[in-house]
Amino acid sequence: MTTGEKIAALRRAQGLSQEALGEKLGLSRQAVSKWEADQAVPTMDNLVELSRLFGVPVDTILRPDEPLPGKTQQPPEGVNVVPDGFKITYAPVLTKKTKWFIIALAALVLVSVLGNLYAMARVQSLEAQLNTFKMQAQVQDAENVVQQGTTEEDSLSDYDIAYDLQYHPNKTVTTVLKLSLSARPKEVNLDVETPKFTIQSAGESWTCAAILEQDNSYVGSTEIPMRDAFTVYLTLTDRESGEVRNLLLETVSGVENEFEISCGYRWVTEDDEALQKGSAVQAENGSTSISGTVKAYFYGAFHSGETTMRCYPVSVRLVLRQGETELQSVAFATPEWDADLGRYNTQCTVDWTVDVQSEELQLVMEYTDNYGRVYQHVQNAVDGGRTEITFIF
Repeated sequence: MTTGEKIAALRRAQGLSQEALGEKLGLSRQAVSKWEADQAVPTMDNLVELSRLFGVPVDTILRPDEPLPGKTQQPPEGVNVVPDGFKITYAPVLTKKTKWFIIALAALVLVSVLGNLYAMARVQSLEAQLNTFKMQAQVQDAENVVQQGTTEEDSLSDYDIAYDLQYHPNKTVTTVLKLSLSARPKEVNLDVETPKFTIQSAGESWTCAAILEQDNSYVGSTEIPMRDAFTVYLTLTDRESGEVRNLLLETVSGVENEFEISCGYRWVTEDDEALQKGSAVQAENGSTSISGTVKAYFYGAFHSGETTMRCYPVSVRLVLRQGETELQSVAFATPEWDADLGRYNTQCTVDWTVDVQSEELQLVMEYTDNYGRVYQHVQNAVDGGRTEITFIF
């Protein structure tokens, strides 16, 4: 007999309807009906409750080879029969066989769950490896294209390479160059050639799509890691023969200098007169005093055809440190652009005294540029045997 047939037989032996049995279990008649039709299996809690109601072991209900007890059969050992009006209630019984069955079932479920978790982790690992292989293949493909194809240096009637620095503090590669490319070949064979842009730098290569515009020029854009020099090609591949032509746009160099700041400074008095060397710092009896005004100025490369610097300071501060401990700090005024001198200027005034010997101190010029990068320049307080704090840039 199936589990459903046994539940039906035991219910009828008790003189209970499906609805009455459902009420005793806190379930609907439909739930009992599905059990008896073998459309659903009772939960372990319900099986224990059925065992208690019918006075039979759980495995008798579950196992098809276990016969139902006869009408005159005595309750199993350990079952307490208690009269309760017209009802007879039984304590639930879990035989040794049932316990081992439950343990085995739980072990199978655990193994299944662990297997699924391992499979999911393995799939994610394989996907990550596949993405890495794709990236490596893309780079290798671009390198092979440039190495195997022919290079033509006079096949463009016009081209343009524009780039700008992008800063992504939450990404693995925080500083990248955003490239905007365009190239107009002297001959356009769109029907037979597949176009793309190829960028090379120090053995590395990147590619991006090239889209044909109405004026017969190809345009594309991409991002590459920050590089001081790179070469750009318009790569055209013949669809039938596989022949590759690399139309050289240009080799760009000196990129890093365009996105760096050079800084200078000088100590002055309240009357804007230059302080003599070493006079800003006074050391006596284990104490160090620093007093004066620091004027700082920043230089950098300019945008092509413009009068503003590509990279410039947005905030500056002066910090006095002993080892890793910050003892004093002061913010400079907001840097202002000086069009006549082509630089940014700022200043701050300090009047500090600390109970620390000067040779243990460091004075730090810290500034942040418009790309969110923070620079720190440090110099010990003693320079050439004299008590003096200076900067190195």
